[in-house]
Amino acid sequence: MTKPAKRTLAFACKAMGGTLVGSPAALATTRFAGAASDSREVKPGRIFFALPGERVDGFDFCGAAAQEGAAVVVVAAGRGRPAGCSGIPVIAVADPRKALGDLAAAVRKQYRGRVVGVTGSNGKTTTKELIAAALAPAGQVLRTQGNLNTDVGLPLTVLEATGKEDFWVLEMAMRAPGEIAYLTRIAEPHVAVVTNVAAAHLGRLGSLEAVARAKGEIFGGLAPDGIAVLPADEPRLEPDVAGLPEARKRRFGFADASARAFVRIMEFIPAGAAGSLVRVSVGYEPVVVRLSLAGEHNARNAAAALAVSNALGVPLLPAAAALQRATLPPHRSHVLSLGGRIVLDDCYNANPTSMSAALHTLVASAGRFGRGFAILGDMLELGETAAALHQAIGEEAAKIGVAGLAVVGSLGAKIAAGAIAAGLLASRAMVFDDPEAAAQAVSTWSAPGDWILVKASRGVRLERAVEALRKKL
Repeated sequence: MTKPAKRTLAFACKAMGGTLVGSPAALATTRFAGAASDSREVKPGRIFFALPGERVDGFDFCGAAAQEGAAVVVVAAGRGRPAGCSGIPVIAVADPRKALGDLAAAVRKQYRGRVVGVTGSNGKTTTKELIAAALAPAGQVLRTQGNLNTDVGLPLTVLEATGKEDFWVLEMAMRAPGEIAYLTRIAEPHVAVVTNVAAAHLGRLGSLEAVARAKGEIFGGLAPDGIAVLPADEPRLEPDVAGLPEARKRRFGFADASARAFVRIMEFIPAGAAGSLVRVSVGYEPVVVRLSLAGEHNARNAAAALAVSNALGVPLLPAAAALQRATLPPHRSHVLSLGGRIVLDDCYNANPTSMSAALHTLVASAGRFGRGFAILGDMLELGETAAALHQAIGEEAAKIGVAGLAVVGSLGAKIAAGAIAAGLLASRAMVFDDPEAAAQAVSTWSAPGDWILVKASRGVRLERAVEALRKKL
């Protein structure tokens, strides 16, 4: 495992506009490598940022961080030296959270490799992993780990870098306007990717147009001569790239959806539990991509990854071959074989667009010889339209041929209601109090050869249904 680059306290103080509490000699003699904002994640030699939170105050955990080997702690000015930190330097700053970003931005300015920024309503993590895989034939890649894609997570990722990598692939999450712009100022990407614009965070942003504007902020922070990668069939993003010459744009999508796509999906072939085969044209160069992932939406994610590798000069054939070796974090489009059924574990998160795509993948994958069942739950942060959007998902599930729905949650109940209204039998569109009971029902309804989708927003914790299916089947 690679180790983060070492840096001096003098560098950190200058970058953060901080003041050393105590002897100034430590500025020249103390070095740190890597960073943490959770005392439980501190490793020896890290710099610890004492971030204030809604439930806990990082200042109260500085002593614990010191015990774990933190080389230095960063605290809000005026709070003095934290208890338990008499033996290590303390840097006082106006705002520890902003200081974390400022330090990461200073580290980014020293980096000489290429940076890719990835955002979007759906598929950010999958696309990030596919991009990292596609770039791997051309050099060493640092990519965002887990859910470190926020105003805290992205800077922590940057500070964990050795600085010797050829590529950084940084995922960017967003819940409000201005957040992507902030992350982009830190990352200064050479390639900026928006996977799609969909009905996510509508409760905060209000409309798809507002979502598009917030996601499109990533293009405003492109490095000089940077390249924008975006869906060919998403006109809401076009105003954000209007100032770029066409040579600095790489659009992707299905060939029959837009003639403007540089990376065109010519054919998508479901391959059951093995994933899918995708015939792609990059510019005018054809290639066949084998994906371990199911669904046309993942074909689009792969096309975005090939657009990035093309923008960064990676040869097409090695990049395409590397895509089949990509692995995803838990609960994201994972295909499991359980008791003769195929379980599509996609329960990490959900919004109406990703739910619709997953349901279509379910039915297409089950094909002529199996049936598709689904365990679904609430899609969160949809605002006033939440009930109607859930009901519409249920109606769609029934119309495309889902054989049965077991739903969890008060909004999930709207999915069942929509499915029944669209013709699904009430005995196959049932509401349950917990994921385990939903899994029990679907395991009874289904038979070997059938497919089972498990999907909801993260807060529903539908991974409990996946575990229940493991035990039952």
